[in-house]
Amino acid sequence: MNNRRLRYLSASLAAATSVTMIAACSSSGGSSGGGSYSNVTFTTISPNTVITPGAPMNPFNATSNVFPSFDSMTLAWNANDSANPNLELPGLAKSWSLSSNGESLTVHLQPAAKWSNGKSVTATDVVDSAAIWFAEGLASGYNLGSVKADNSTTVTFTQAPGSFNNLFETVLGEGSGSSTNTNDWIVPSFEYGKLLPANIWSTIAASLGTGAAKTAAVTTLTNLGKTISSYAPKTDISAGPFYIKRLNNSQALLVKNPDFYAASKVHVGNVIMDHDSTNEQIASLLESSTLDTSPFVAMSSSVNSQIVAAGNKKITWPALVASAIAFDENVAPYNNVKVRQALAYVLNRTAIQQVGEPVVGTPSKTTIGAVSAALPDYLTPSQESSLNAYAPSTATATSLLKSAGLTQKSGQWYLANGKAWTITLPVAEGFSDWQDASSVIKSELDSFGIPTTITAGPQWPQYQLNLFAGKYPVAWWLIALGPGANPTFSRIYGAYDGYVGVGSSVTRYPTGNAAAKNFFNTPNTVTVPGVGTVDPGSLTAQLASLQLGTASGLAQQKAIASQLVQTINYEVPVVQLWDYVSLAYINGKRFSDFPSSTTLLGQNPGVWMADGYLQAK
Repeated sequence: MNNRRLRYLSASLAAATSVTMIAACSSSGGSSGGGSYSNVTFTTISPNTVITPGAPMNPFNATSNVFPSFDSMTLAWNANDSANPNLELPGLAKSWSLSSNGESLTVHLQPAAKWSNGKSVTATDVVDSAAIWFAEGLASGYNLGSVKADNSTTVTFTQAPGSFNNLFETVLGEGSGSSTNTNDWIVPSFEYGKLLPANIWSTIAASLGTGAAKTAAVTTLTNLGKTISSYAPKTDISAGPFYIKRLNNSQALLVKNPDFYAASKVHVGNVIMDHDSTNEQIASLLESSTLDTSPFVAMSSSVNSQIVAAGNKKITWPALVASAIAFDENVAPYNNVKVRQALAYVLNRTAIQQVGEPVVGTPSKTTIGAVSAALPDYLTPSQESSLNAYAPSTATATSLLKSAGLTQKSGQWYLANGKAWTITLPVAEGFSDWQDASSVIKSELDSFGIPTTITAGPQWPQYQLNLFAGKYPVAWWLIALGPGANPTFSRIYGAYDGYVGVGSSVTRYPTGNAAAKNFFNTPNTVTVPGVGTVDPGSLTAQLASLQLGTASGLAQQKAIASQLVQTINYEVPVVQLWDYVSLAYINGKRFSDFPSSTTLLGQNPGVWMADGYLQAK
């Protein structure tokens, strides 16, 4: 996958020799306040962080130097679990509990949590940080309504009335895997509280209301957000295991925070954070053993072999996203289930994946709408074994097409209306893996008798608009985006299939309606062999209203997801081609005791260190 799509990179990396330069200025290891630790420097790259000297040491600033789990902290880190999307790993929160109705969340802070100036992290810090989330426009995604301090170390978050978010526990922290799309930073009240007006929470309450009062409050919060994001503290005030000591155009030096709540577990004294960069430059640093670990790197099989030969260990774990070819069922012949099934038999997933994503992809077991690794979370073993694998078979595909009324003459397939069947497959700009894989798809379809043209599509935003306008009967699409069944299946049977609503009450819109962004146009109901008649849009909407904080809610999610998986497997609104895998490299020449759990490996290394991993050799 193109690295600019996954990691939104925008800057180049300085020469590896600068590692030595900044490391030579680093502090030596010691034992002041934080237990013994090594003065060996750990070197890595923080995904998405474009190091910007002079930018405010403020995580809410667009150009800020934000290093999640090292100096910038949230209450928790999402475990990226497909069965339970609310599963979190502790950060500044030691523990938490969800109310029985799922509408409020009580959080208990780490009792020893302190800022890097020695002051305690308190409930007031959390409440003021939450107020900033509202000012920055970040709270609506959680359906957050109010936040209050119960005592100095306990905080209660409550949902806004009138709607329900069954992923409310993710208010603790969005930081999942190597992603830094985390916005719910906890910042010190002694530094940021002075920016908040005394009536901030009454303004927030008004912004959740209606009418002129709401409009005025939203304007006030928007203006406040601009003031906060431009604020520049004099130093990096960290509640994490490290704080920023200095940085230049290519690197940042972080040193151990002796006041971190788990400082005694942290065995690393210094961290060099290299400038986020391109796949090619990261690969070069790995081959030279400059990095102790790296974030996601997209590359060819040959480059991967060179990196491993240099002494790096490749580690992979499932990523909750897959690539697929989607169909507009408003357009013939894609309105016929037998035609879509036939195409699933024609396309050889293994051959396509080996060209499109040879290193960070794995062929999908079959078309299911979720990544293959999530199947045990949604199906029983007998249900899984009953799925149609769509093993490549041109004979089966031929039989299906003929039974659907298509004919073949001189190797060319013709539609029921007598017109030659051709396919145009657009590829969004920058999706190099899709472009490479399309050459295999074209070859397979051409050989089968469906002449196929690959066209260069526009950039992703316009590509999607063209889809929603019904301009692409056949198109590439990303599916299976988790964690959680609702976001996973909404990629097919949600807004992109015309369904919009609140909770389990949905309205369906046709293609071209801006409310739904619809392009799938699947049937309202599908009769699935062995399952019965299924209303996939309604089932997907129900997933959004389940109380996933309870065992019964998770059981209901599995029951609904099992129907949706079997429906997608039969109805084939997409042909699922490959599941992405998360990938990182560990060098292991300077450090040992890396975590073995993929849940931890999917987190930023600061989380590993806070849990006591990594020892200098």
